[in-house]
Amino acid sequence: MASRPLVMVVEDDVEMNELEREFLELYGLDAVAAYTGMQAIQICQERKADAVLLDLMLPEMDGFEACRILKGRNGESIPVVIVTALDTEECRRRGFEAGADAYFSKPFDPDEVAQTIHSLIGRTGQGQAEPVHGYNH
Repeated sequence: MASRPLVMVVEDDVEMNELEREFLELYGLDAVAAYTGMQAIQICQERKADAVLLDLMLPEMDGFEACRILKGRNGESIPVVIVTALDTEECRRRGFEAGADAYFSKPFDPDEVAQTIHSLIGRTGQGQAEPVHGYNH
């Protein structure tokens, strides 16, 4: 059995973090939790994630700064997908300037987010995706 790609979910709301990890696992992805930007950076130093699902409103350091650091530490190869309640053009622009590969506003469509993550992982050559439930390749 091929190993499943690992996605780090960076979300400070414990229930939302758990829900996001659960839906990712239904779509053929393994998921690990981080609750702050600093924790996400520490986890990435310890183990290699194939992608990051990142909220912007985080304690200690906002998601924009966490994105910049994560992209810089990984040679800009790690896909970062922002999921946030911040839905202004300014926030979208700042997210992409920080290095995000995709930006979704909450509430988001889990099929679309999972498909985007699989697509981004495939482009960077990271992970070995297994068949995914919920959409056709």
